[in-house]
Amino acid sequence: MLFKKNKYSKNEATGLEYQESTEIWVADFGSHELEEELRREVLKLKPKGEAGFSWVFVSVVLLIFIVVTELLLRQLGLKMYWSETNIFWATWIWRLVVVVAWLVLARLQWLLSPEKMFVTTIISFLAAIIISGVVKIIYVHSVWAWLNLLVEPIWMLIFIGLLGTLIIKFSNKRKLIKN
Repeated sequence: MLFKKNKYSKNEATGLEYQESTEIWVADFGSHELEEELRREVLKLKPKGEAGFSWVFVSVVLLIFIVVTELLLRQLGLKMYWSETNIFWATWIWRLVVVVAWLVLARLQWLLSPEKMFVTTIISFLAAIIISGVVKIIYVHSVWAWLNLLVEPIWMLIFIGLLGTLIIKFSNKRKLIKN
């Protein structure tokens, strides 16, 4: 018995096209249970595909998560008598951790395309920063809160672009090594 699967791919770095073939030869002993077990094992060898859920849903969930955690971090900082500067830096460190975690999860675990990864990240993080900025303007009553509303989205775009590019380069090298 032969289980065979062919996959045609194109190496984006070099432009070369190649074919991957997976062949598994199995002796047929006439046992139905053995055949079913072998079919289950072969399905485990199948390469992963892109996760099949809506990027809009993911963006909304990510947006809610970012806003809630930033507000909780701010409340924690105020409760622990942190200065506004310490709260600011803690928030930015948290944002960078969440961006890196999201990009790694989206690209390496769920195998999202670079376009889908960047769209969900930019929409979610920029909307979350704008919402957080408006909340800060309402509660902080300071001029720097207005300035942060103008500057933070630009900085976030820069960080998303740099970190996303690094994750894509890393994931492409990882895929080439696996193949």
